[in-house]
Amino acid sequence: MSAVKIIVNLLTAYAPLTTLTTTSRIVAGVIPQGTALPAVGITEVSGTDRNIPNQGATRHVKSRVQVTVLAANYPSQKVLIGYVRKACADQIGTIAGVSGVTVHTDSKGPDFNDPDAGFYMQSQDFMVGFNEAT
Repeated sequence: MSAVKIIVNLLTAYAPLTTLTTTSRIVAGVIPQGTALPAVGITEVSGTDRNIPNQGATRHVKSRVQVTVLAANYPSQKVLIGYVRKACADQIGTIAGVSGVTVHTDSKGPDFNDPDAGFYMQSQDFMVGFNEAT
């Protein structure tokens, strides 16, 4: 959960993004049905950690986190996904109380839309490294 917590923290602290959507619509997990748009959902896709004998109090963990934006139109979708990348790319340090953090962009997903249902969607993956207590 720390990787998701880190990304949520970065996104909710990024003023250009929060001027387009409220922090209450930047959620860990799946965006609830009926949420007003635009909205952002953050989920963990996968994770690995190093198994080091006698490792001490922490170990370094890496997780792939997917950020999905939902918007009412295509131009808004593109602005949102751009802000997501700017908010999270190449971050290092202690974030959301978690130490040893590194965040790098990974793959970006395809455009997906359903104009009849009224949404436009795209995802951006991040590789998030951090120290986790053993």
